[in-house]
Amino acid sequence: MPAWIKYALMALVLLLLLGAYPLAMQFETGSIQGVITNDFGPVAKASVEAHSVLTGAIMSGASARTASDAAGVYRLDNLRVGRYSLWVEAAGHEAAWVPVVSVERGKTTRQDVHLTRIPTIPTGL
Repeated sequence: MPAWIKYALMALVLLLLLGAYPLAMQFETGSIQGVITNDFGPVAKASVEAHSVLTGAIMSGASARTASDAAGVYRLDNLRVGRYSLWVEAAGHEAAWVPVVSVERGKTTRQDVHLTRIPTIPTGL
């Protein structure tokens, strides 16, 4: 077999292996999903951040921060397998901290959060 065919076959195998790497990486991540509520129901536009328990840093990627929708639902996707803490804030509410949420490979972890409303003082008395 000519040498150029051997090199072409090795290059082809290398390209196939490199092409499979992104597929393998998508299975090394998981998600966190839940509903943000208060005593009156769902809380829309609540800010949710995932922080690594090991480093305390916000994880890289756009999926480390999100906001809840009109039904109070939020979802953080493509998080690396590991443990996270969640920081949840919404206007007119006390912030909430969830110390540990585990993310498993290929799974969605459910973590609902209940926020306490901050009492408002009427003005113009």
